[in-house]
Amino acid sequence: MKLKIAGSGGMFQIPNPFCKCPVCEEARKKRGRYQRLGPSLYIEDVKMLIDTPEDIGVACDRQNITEIKYLSISHKDPDHTRGMRIVEPLGYDCIADRGSPIQFIVLPEVADDINAWNGDGLHYYEDVLHCISIQKTDYARIGDIELHLVNNKTHRGNMTFYVISEKGKKAIYACCDVKPFIHNELYFDADVLIIGLVSDNGILKDGSHLKDAPFREDMFTLDEIVEIKNKYRIKRIIVTHIDEYWGKSYAYYQELEKSLDNICFAYDGMEIEL
Repeated sequence: MKLKIAGSGGMFQIPNPFCKCPVCEEARKKRGRYQRLGPSLYIEDVKMLIDTPEDIGVACDRQNITEIKYLSISHKDPDHTRGMRIVEPLGYDCIADRGSPIQFIVLPEVADDINAWNGDGLHYYEDVLHCISIQKTDYARIGDIELHLVNNKTHRGNMTFYVISEKGKKAIYACCDVKPFIHNELYFDADVLIIGLVSDNGILKDGSHLKDAPFREDMFTLDEIVEIKNKYRIKRIIVTHIDEYWGKSYAYYQELEKSLDNICFAYDGMEIEL
């Protein structure tokens, strides 16, 4: 199984065009892994993309993702849906006014949320442009890949966690709204958990403390992630959805990884092979 982190960032890309902080300035200078685009994952084996942040077209170009046969969106939030127009160049011939729909796999309740928040966008793409074909489900099998879509519903709403399995290998993609991490037997003995919204030291870019922030209850600490890792016997953790407002650079996370046991931090273009 081959996975690729198309984008490892969060709400705002790094560098944020309106920010002059050291992390953003460093990213402008060094580029490469110091830059972060919006959160998304690509399953290379079946050409499937999960999530469409606004900059997903740029991410696909940078990561040499040239073919998408299947698409899914984890939840309704703008940093995961506002690049949904990618389905137009994928499945719609504007010259001939003809659609060749790609498969859109989504939890039924998430599909409803996306339509409610995005002006019936999925209906438009399926029924007017005919560039997607929606499969509302919590399970799909594509070739040798099994895909379980689990609703980690919290106070913030419906959120899809993806359990991706192939020939005894298992990956979990839990990118956003991860806390609380609602129990599911499917999570045991995964080879890798790719998880978002994990605070390293609790200090944000402006020097304030996470414990004083209004979103403090939505994020895990590293100690809590270790507890999840041990409870579910997960071999490896990869932290993604690394937000600009955390104020940490790629080099910072490289150094931090040295003190951690099979926990690392994602970067754009990161390849994971199981």
